Amino acid sequence: MKTLLIALPLLLVGTSAFATTGTINFSGQINGSTCSVEVVNPDSGAVGNLVQMGAPLVGDFPTVGSEAGGRSFALRVKGECGLSAEDPNYATVKFGGIQGGAGADQSLFGIKPGAGTAKGVAVAIRDRTGNQVKNGEASAQYPLNATGASDLHFTAVYKSTAVVTAGSADADVAFLVSVN
Repeated sequence: MKTLLIALPLLLVGTSAFATTGTINFSGQINGSTCSVEVVNPDSGAVGNLVQMGAPLVGDFPTVGSEAGGRSFALRVKGECGLSAEDPNYATVKFGGIQGGAGADQSLFGIKPGAGTAKGVAVAIRDRTGNQVKNGEASAQYPLNATGASDLHFTAVYKSTAVVTAGSADADVAFLVSVN
């Protein structure tokens, strides 16, 4: 009987060190490409990355913060993005000044430096709501068409940051379209 009582606790200890194996299955998909995006002139429908800002006069900028010139443009998100028709799809856009930020808070897009360049002016971009899209920050959300192209409309204007002097006023701005 004593042998049985000693063996019973040993059996209980032996079963507490039980191990088993299993398998985890991972499933997913690797997309072949990102969404294609084009810069579009909404007035003419022409595709290209040059937005003609016009030629405002120095006098069009009487005070710091004055806006003049400018044009509308759109970023066209093509329809081959694999969007779901059942779920709402939105995009936001971040713009980043290649020449850096401009203005007191660096929220504008700097003009290319060099001889003959205008001074005291930068580019401001406004989204579809009319709000300024600050350098490095996301725009308002734009609804996307799941089955076709979607045009994300913006307006770019010159904005004075100081006393404006005449000259070329070219700026390069990178963009990142994020689809949710």
